[in-house]
Amino acid sequence: MSAEKKIDICLTMDFDAIAGWIGPRNTRSPNLVARGEFGEVGAERILQLFADEEIPGTWYIPGHTIDTYPDVCRRIAEAGHEIGYHGYCHEAPSSKRDEAEERDILDRSIDAIVRVSGKSPVGQRLPGGNLGVRWVELLIEKGFIYDSSMAPHDFEPTYLRRGDVAHKDRAYEFGQPIDFVVLPFDWNLDDWPYFTHEPATGRPGLRSPNEVFEIWADEFKYLYEKLGKGVYVLCLHPQCIGKGSRMLMLERLIQHIKQHEGVRFRTMASVAEEFRKTNPLEAGSASA
Repeated sequence: MSAEKKIDICLTMDFDAIAGWIGPRNTRSPNLVARGEFGEVGAERILQLFADEEIPGTWYIPGHTIDTYPDVCRRIAEAGHEIGYHGYCHEAPSSKRDEAEERDILDRSIDAIVRVSGKSPVGQRLPGGNLGVRWVELLIEKGFIYDSSMAPHDFEPTYLRRGDVAHKDRAYEFGQPIDFVVLPFDWNLDDWPYFTHEPATGRPGLRSPNEVFEIWADEFKYLYEKLGKGVYVLCLHPQCIGKGSRMLMLERLIQHIKQHEGVRFRTMASVAEEFRKTNPLEAGSASA
C-alpha cells in the first residue's frame, strides 16, 4: 500500500425493499410495492458485482426485508458482508414513541439480523429521524459502536458528542465526545435523490448515470488528491442502483477507484474499529 495515500472505500446498501414504502410512506399501492420488490433483483445484481470485483460491502437491512427475503439476506451474510441495523419496517426513532416501543423495534431487528448472519450488528444507519440521546443509549447498551446517518465531516470518522446545547443568543455549546463513532453519510453520495422518480414529492430523479459518475468520481478525486487519507462512503439502494445502466456505472466507478494506489475496500465496522484504536478518546472525555 502506498505510504502517501490511505483511502478506505465503503460501499453501503440500504436494502429497504418493500419496507421503505409500506413503513414511512404508509402506502399499500401495488405500483410502489412492486418498486420495493425490485430491491431483491437489485440485491442479487450487487452481490454478483461484489463477488466479481472481490470487494466487501455493508448492508443496512430492515428486519422486515430479512423476514420477507431471508434467502438473499442469508447469502449476503455468507458472502462475508456486514449487516447493520436499519429499523424493522424502516421506522425512525421518535419522541412520540415510548422507550419500550423503541426497544422492541430494536430487539426485533437485531433478532432478524442474528437469524441470517449469526452476529449481532455493531453499526446502524437511521431510516430517518434524529440520533437522540435515548436512542444512542439503547444502541450502546446493545453493543453498537458506530452510526452512519450524518456528516460533521465528509471524509473523516468522528466521535459522537453527548450534551450539546443549541444557544440562540450565544455560541453553540459543544458537548463531550463519547466512544461511539460517526461514519459520514451525505446525500451527495447517495443514489436515491439522483435517480428515484417520485412525482408526489416533487422529486424528478432519473438523472443520467454518466452525470452521477462524474459527481461521485470527483468526490473521490478530491479526497484522494487533496486530502490523501480518509473514508469514502457511498450509499446505495438496491431498488434504485440495481437498474442496468446504473449497475454499469457502479461497476465503472469501482474499477476507476481500484486503479489508484493506497485504496482499500472495507466494511464500515472495520473502519470504525480501526478509528477507535488509532484515535482513542482523550482523558476527560465521556465514555460510552
